[in-house]
Amino acid sequence: MENKSYLIFLHNNCFYGVEALSVREIFLLPEVTAIAEMPNPIIGVINLRGDVLPVMDLNLRFGYQQQEYSLTDSLIVIEWEESTIGIIVNQVYEVKDIPATEITTEIYSQGELSNQGGDRNHKLHLVTGLAKLEEKLITLLSSNNLIRYMEEVAEFSIDNQDSIGALVKENSLEKAEYQEYSKLIFCQNATSQERAIFQERAKNLRLETQSQDFSNLIPLAVIGLNKEYFAMNLAIVREFTDIHKVTPIPCTPEHIFGNINLRGEIVTLLDIRGVLNMPIQAIESNKNKALIFEVDDLVAGIRVDEVFDVMYLNPLDIKSIPTAINHSQAHNEYLLGTAIYREKMMSIINFQKILTYKGLIVEQEV
Repeated sequence: MENKSYLIFLHNNCFYGVEALSVREIFLLPEVTAIAEMPNPIIGVINLRGDVLPVMDLNLRFGYQQQEYSLTDSLIVIEWEESTIGIIVNQVYEVKDIPATEITTEIYSQGELSNQGGDRNHKLHLVTGLAKLEEKLITLLSSNNLIRYMEEVAEFSIDNQDSIGALVKENSLEKAEYQEYSKLIFCQNATSQERAIFQERAKNLRLETQSQDFSNLIPLAVIGLNKEYFAMNLAIVREFTDIHKVTPIPCTPEHIFGNINLRGEIVTLLDIRGVLNMPIQAIESNKNKALIFEVDDLVAGIRVDEVFDVMYLNPLDIKSIPTAINHSQAHNEYLLGTAIYREKMMSIINFQKILTYKGLIVEQEV
């Protein structure tokens, strides 16, 4: 059996993999148009450059409860034999070659798998095996069966109330539960600002790629610090995460915020506000987020207030730093320039320059 490449992603604190050859593209989660009478786990569709793409919630597919969606969630577009589907995941990691010797299928071949997500067809099992990769256990999913499941769901056309009743029966839902589900609004608890970002992403995805040239665009992660917009090169960003507990490091400068435990990996959390000539504020209960970056062999985190978006910026849209820039924003030497984001000025951080700041990283063990 030959080795295969898999796209690894994190969902509900578990690692999963899908065959990389079946992945057509990946982007941050946009607003999804609800299809009220579609059964679980298809929550709706998006307009992907003129094509209608059904979107699957893996939580519902596995029989778990539906969870709130986040601006940092991603949508993986999977294509198999000219059919496509999008699946919502929490974080996308990387593509890895997994040797066949590291994949176990025995636990799935003995008897029937649990009827996850109310599968109508027991042959359409999503899990194909379990892989061991760098001390992680990766659950491997079948792209083929993801697509086939979606196609079977699509066969249930909603023409009349009898069809709705059939859907209720097929999905083992009580009628009251189904009616409640049909009223769900995408990210109904999102703030107006978050909803605007979801909608803007959906609008951008409707554009035709033929009219755009992405070859020279700069990918940026847009973050918030002290109610100001900042951007960092996406190439160094490994992931975004919530901060649940910070362990202080004794006898360190104020920009060394502490250590966090990131799924067993101890990561030093930095606060670059001081480097940028901004006041360091106490952490707030609703602003516990971190941007995890990786440069060469260095992995650390940056404490941020908000993670707003990922965008692609034309270098021609980057302007020089105004001489009258507000002193509360940043030292000019640590900025590459400015650009307009959501009708406000966004400062682009020169992260390579920041890494040269004396004492930024604690190298010795404490």
